[in-house]
Amino acid sequence: MSPGRALRVGIAGCGFIGRKRADALDGDELVGCFDANREASVSLAERHNSRVCSSLGGLLEQNLDVLVVAVTHDRLADLAVQGLQAAANVVVEKPAGIGVGDVDRVAAAARTASRLVRVGYQHRFYPALVRATEIVRSGRLGDVMFVRGRYGHGGRVGYDREWRMDPARSGGGELVDQGMHLIDLVHWIMGPLPLHSALLRTNYWDAPVEDNAALLLGQPGPPNAPWAMIHATWTEWKNLFSLEIYCRLGKLAVDGLAKSYGSQTLRVYAMKPELGPPDVEVTAFPPTDVSWEHEWRSVRADVLSGRLTLDDLASARYAWAVVEDAYSRNGYPLERAPA
Repeated sequence: MSPGRALRVGIAGCGFIGRKRADALDGDELVGCFDANREASVSLAERHNSRVCSSLGGLLEQNLDVLVVAVTHDRLADLAVQGLQAAANVVVEKPAGIGVGDVDRVAAAARTASRLVRVGYQHRFYPALVRATEIVRSGRLGDVMFVRGRYGHGGRVGYDREWRMDPARSGGGELVDQGMHLIDLVHWIMGPLPLHSALLRTNYWDAPVEDNAALLLGQPGPPNAPWAMIHATWTEWKNLFSLEIYCRLGKLAVDGLAKSYGSQTLRVYAMKPELGPPDVEVTAFPPTDVSWEHEWRSVRADVLSGRLTLDDLASARYAWAVVEDAYSRNGYPLERAPA
């Protein structure tokens, strides 16, 4: 654990992601758990010797330093705002709500409360992606020309009846699910690029949301302007993550994440002045997923230093603007459940 006092943390939403957040606290104290499913709260509390809270209000009474919000997308913004109003810093899972309006509500509450908000963009903390971004920012390979990203899995039996395919609860389909991570990584590496074109399809799953999304990002004008191409899919029958960053003097390729996606590998292809076959550096990273712990350490450092950044919310707002534009062009309505 990093130096400094232990943070008091509460988790609202004790499912799969809430459990990952609790396991990644790195010595900080989980003081309370709340979930609409009491059994989930009890299970997580017993695992971490914590308190079961019967309501969000009860959880917010625990003098929290940080509230982690890990619920369905339609509830993310509401719970994050309540946490901020109770003077807690907030870690809200991506996509931080449904639509630009939800992100703006959270940002306004954070400014009023003078509290930190971090969005769960945990992919930024995979070691191969961290190293690739460091190389890009060093200028060693020159300016970025374009990025190509692919991310997908094949679902499971009954996946089309789960909440992620209910647009009122999720806000959309695969573009919101895994596509948001690709959009964020492009934004993190290249800054904001406008949506050039988008093709969304529901090819396989019996659902009102898209199971495939292909996006081009970039200005349509200057011939040498940077651009990106991403494909997010729920019909990737063998789980896949691939991000390729093409610079003027070489290419970086990150493949895999961990577990079913395979161990992460970073390949750096450095071009020679005479071109031809590049020099290749290959770094294979351990198969364990350390991204959650590394992200939490970053959150912890921000909280203890008093750094009240809303940069993640700016990224979430950009991502939602892209998604809303893509849905509008393809006839997939942005929905949310009644308040």
